[in-house]
Amino acid sequence: MYPKYIGQRIKTARVNLGLSQDNLAQQLGVHRPTISQIESGKRAIDTTELVALSHILKQPLSFFVETDQDAEEQDNPINILYRAEDISENEKPVIDDFLKICKDYIELEEFNDIDKHLPFPFWKKPVRSKREAIEDGERAATSLRRQLELGASPVKDLAAILENHGIKIIYRSLKSSHAWGFSISNKELGHCIFINSSCIRERRLFTLAHELGHIYMDHKHSVTIFSEGNSPGAEIKQAKTSLPEVRANVFAAAFLMPKEKIEKLLENSKFKKNDTSARHIIRYLCHYFGVSYPAMVYRLYNLNYIGNKVRDELLQNPITSSLEYSEPEEIRFPERYFTLALEAYRSMRISVGKLADYLRIDLYDARRIIKELDIQQTRQ
Repeated sequence: MYPKYIGQRIKTARVNLGLSQDNLAQQLGVHRPTISQIESGKRAIDTTELVALSHILKQPLSFFVETDQDAEEQDNPINILYRAEDISENEKPVIDDFLKICKDYIELEEFNDIDKHLPFPFWKKPVRSKREAIEDGERAATSLRRQLELGASPVKDLAAILENHGIKIIYRSLKSSHAWGFSISNKELGHCIFINSSCIRERRLFTLAHELGHIYMDHKHSVTIFSEGNSPGAEIKQAKTSLPEVRANVFAAAFLMPKEKIEKLLENSKFKKNDTSARHIIRYLCHYFGVSYPAMVYRLYNLNYIGNKVRDELLQNPITSSLEYSEPEEIRFPERYFTLALEAYRSMRISVGKLADYLRIDLYDARRIIKELDIQQTRQ
């Protein structure tokens, strides 16, 4: 059964990259039937071929050959984060603290007798083609908006909405990292999203929506990392973006910029297709939805309001929206986390010293917050 297992892993990696058997055969230097035989387990694969496939399919050798607890350890989302190329060795302490905050979050939920893994709706299904990825991303975004009762309104404070559904969102600075953010899901931590606060506000919002898409749509979501390399811009430049990443990009755009709302706004503004003189209208849309200029241009392109030539012309001469690009604090806790910590103190579940530890502040600041909010301890 071992060749069959390796074949299944090869097929999984190939499909995730959006490659056909012909594409893979061409890059490996074999005939297409050979790939079919390998994936079905009818043909064994030698070490040289497996190493070549590892590079082509962008997966470590362990992805193809480990089947027991070692493979589970390799696939552990925390281990995957530590191996990620987009996160430097110097930034791994930030990842350590992010994971510690997520564990603290769970402790605070337990102190307050709250189910640590609140139910969250799921779309989860496999994706088999780029067309399906695009269609599913649009449909899933519409579906989740309906379930969250958002209508077609802008969702500039998406973090607050997701916090109320039990998703842990932490903002930290990774100034030298290529990663805009990442998300992990496992039994211990639930769903957690990290946002690089060094990014501008619009990028932070799109990253949050993108990682939400992975959590909502990816079957057995474990860990995903979002960077410029798998952004919508990379897709347009013919980069080999995996199908789940394509789908998450479509989801983020459709979730933040609903098609029906864009259509109504453009109709009211008398916007004409391929109108390069209407940058002021695009700027207005950016401000209305809280997204970046490139994100809006790509959205209008995908909705067929502009063509390739106009898209490229608009992107070559970008403008900024009127949003303030203020940066959050070095550590920005979710309001729900902050409230749970204060409630745990109020109900005498934790001391003021422990409160300071949870909030990553000193005792003086912890006492100042308690005084300002007039929190009186009462044993529950």
